[in-house]
Amino acid sequence: MDSHDAEAREAALHEVRARLEELVTAHRQIVLRERVSAFREMAGELAHDFNDTLSGLLARAQILLTNAQDPLMRRSLRMIEQVVLEGASTVRRLQDFSRLRPARAFEPVDLNQLVSEIAAAVRTRWNERLAPRNISGEVHAETAPLPLVAGDAAELRHVLATLGDNAADAMPDGGTLTFRTSTDGQRVCCHVADTGVGMSAEVRQRIFDPFFTTKGEKGPDFGLAGAYAIVDRHGGEITVESETGKGSTFTVWLPQTTESIQIAPETHVATPPASSARPFATGAQILVIADSEEVREVLRDLLTRHGHAVVARADGDSGLAELGTWRFDLAMVDLSLPGVSGLEVAQQLKLRSPGTTVALMTGYFDRMRPDDVRAKGVDAILKKPFSLDQVQSIVDKAAARERLSSPDPEAEV
Repeated sequence: MDSHDAEAREAALHEVRARLEELVTAHRQIVLRERVSAFREMAGELAHDFNDTLSGLLARAQILLTNAQDPLMRRSLRMIEQVVLEGASTVRRLQDFSRLRPARAFEPVDLNQLVSEIAAAVRTRWNERLAPRNISGEVHAETAPLPLVAGDAAELRHVLATLGDNAADAMPDGGTLTFRTSTDGQRVCCHVADTGVGMSAEVRQRIFDPFFTTKGEKGPDFGLAGAYAIVDRHGGEITVESETGKGSTFTVWLPQTTESIQIAPETHVATPPASSARPFATGAQILVIADSEEVREVLRDLLTRHGHAVVARADGDSGLAELGTWRFDLAMVDLSLPGVSGLEVAQQLKLRSPGTTVALMTGYFDRMRPDDVRAKGVDAILKKPFSLDQVQSIVDKAAARERLSSPDPEAEV
């Protein structure tokens, strides 16, 4: 074999190795995406179940509060109420992690500006931790000219801060952290590289798992898993290269444009305070459709004690069948139902009974387009976990609407 053949063979082997490395990298990204997708789906299901439970607890605690006179009893009920609201905050973090659609409309974002801001903030926090030992760390921001990206600046800022703080934690004795931006075809990227302890292959495979940590204590959010979810919502991806003792480099890739992603602004629904003492409207015919027995029973108890006639059903088909017997002033429909979805049930309700106010019960309103919700006939949102004030507001507005001589089926309550 002459030298020319040997060189050709070596070149061919080099190309094969390069292709194999590309395939392995692509396979790892697919596996990672599927793992995180499974975690997000599980988080969403857990959030739904917890929201139903918390809705029942919150409403029952507030029902008891309206009648309790003993100060010790009222104090205990207030404590239950507060614990439930804190639990709702945890559920919202689960929902945020599982959310596939951004909560706010995308706007033009200058990634270089975010990098400069985050680099300065990470430098300050890191050196404050290192200063007692008379050491310091270097943080550099190396920016290249970039086109604007479409995104949520607050969420992207959170991603960069998470990556920066995580890199600083990997350098407990100081080192160098570098944020570097560049373009690659139709993508904009930001590399976050550190000279820290690096990661083993086993750690690298789990680094984007929810609640996984090598720090000994879990933080209040989803850490790198949350950062991955945000980038995924922006149509991008995160990759990581690391080796024990040689540092790590995380790279955030974002598309230059997101024309394929049409996001409607989030409709903000504030969490109401503790239940007030103002009286309910009375005498309404109300249909409750929810697959959770706890939600059905707590709404039945609450509404009947205030003089309303309540029909409660566990699925859309049985709920819609009641329209042939009753004329309802208000229908409270859970978004997640077996069989026919809550939105489809709402649409059928509005078509068959235009004068009925339709309220959708959900913990996932930020995933839904407001225009789509209105088009399905939804007049109001009852956000889980709901309080007495929320239920009372829905019922009062439905009753006021019923008093109109010609109810407008498209009006919002």
